[in-house]
Amino acid sequence: MVVRRRVLLGAVVGAPLLVGCGKTARDVAPELKLETAWRVPVRTRVEGLPGRVRLVGDLVVLFDGTGVEKVRVACLKAADGSQVWGIDDTKQLSVPGLGDVWLCVVGRGVYESPDVIQEPTVGCAGDILPISFVADRNARTSSGIVGVDVRDGRPVWGFRAVADASAERTMVTAVAGCVVLATVSAPYGPQWPDRATTIALDARTGRELWRGAGVIGLAGDGESVVVARKTDGGWRPEVRDAQTGTPRWTGEHSIDGPYQHVATVADHTVLSTKDRRVTDIVRLSTGDQLDFEADAPPGLVGSEPPMLVWDSGVAWWAKGPNGFVTQTLPKGSPTKGKKRPKGLEFHALHGAGPYIWGTYKTTQESTEHDDLAGTIAVDRTGQPRSATQPGVVLADVSEKWLVVGKNGYVEVQRIKPS
Repeated sequence: MVVRRRVLLGAVVGAPLLVGCGKTARDVAPELKLETAWRVPVRTRVEGLPGRVRLVGDLVVLFDGTGVEKVRVACLKAADGSQVWGIDDTKQLSVPGLGDVWLCVVGRGVYESPDVIQEPTVGCAGDILPISFVADRNARTSSGIVGVDVRDGRPVWGFRAVADASAERTMVTAVAGCVVLATVSAPYGPQWPDRATTIALDARTGRELWRGAGVIGLAGDGESVVVARKTDGGWRPEVRDAQTGTPRWTGEHSIDGPYQHVATVADHTVLSTKDRRVTDIVRLSTGDQLDFEADAPPGLVGSEPPMLVWDSGVAWWAKGPNGFVTQTLPKGSPTKGKKRPKGLEFHALHGAGPYIWGTYKTTQESTEHDDLAGTIAVDRTGQPRSATQPGVVLADVSEKWLVVGKNGYVEVQRIKPS
């Protein structure tokens, strides 16, 4: 049985990091070549792009807009940027059973206040792309979710979550298998709202499966969802069965806001709780917790194989190349890297094939490799495997395509062996 280890950031300086980390990664992945395929201008601020763009096979789904009630949704071919379908933000969408509605979006980069950090999910459940809508563009209005066929942009179903005029909005917060989580609340962040309700919908039909008052969706993967539930002791993280809402795991510690959800992918979730002093790593399908010893929460990536990645914070980069540590999921052991350039720390964001994509950031240790700072792919040894791209935001990546953003545009790049 896997046992959870509580991890305290206030550990004594010099305490072992990942005790028993005796293996060293040796498999060096081939270098990659990146070729710009196309770029398209967008209005979304750059900090909002990771929550607005999704690769779906050889398609790129883009939610673009600057306001809560105004968004353009486009599906573009990754190969050349040609539009497969689009829903303009100047026209209403006719939805079965609902009539004409306006598509909308919430999340980072939308509101003027940088503290409003709701993280909507842009993702498909099979062929269905769930999108938020409002009945009109008044401050108080009804709202819900429309399920659109990602292949042609045709609305398949609609679900009105808020029937009466309200300042609350409905946000897609998780997609897991054939289930969509829709969270209804007023704008919130960085802490939780006063109240919220999450509704689970069948992605194929829009039928309600279950709902929870005082619950906010955080993420989904496979047949599981991660939520936060309001209790007398604060908001507690939970892993639930996506279809039934039955809890598989409930955290012992409260989380202060959605920003303490680190990542959910590859049947695992990482949560940094209680002022980031305790890290929980949970296997979604079983509710088991992973045992590890470290003083910082790891990154989590869906590479092949999926893995945890530690390489940030003074205690890590001061160890030099061996500060780069990975652990294969679900039952691997900590493995030291050997090639991480001095003076940098790596923040893991995505995994694709044998590559870990993220950003190199400079440290005070050295300026020798400052030219490598930026978005980059590395292998399990920590060795850089692609050219660095400074000043861009990593929006999404697959084995074939990389999507990055900068103020004013989204760019798709073709990934090839060097």
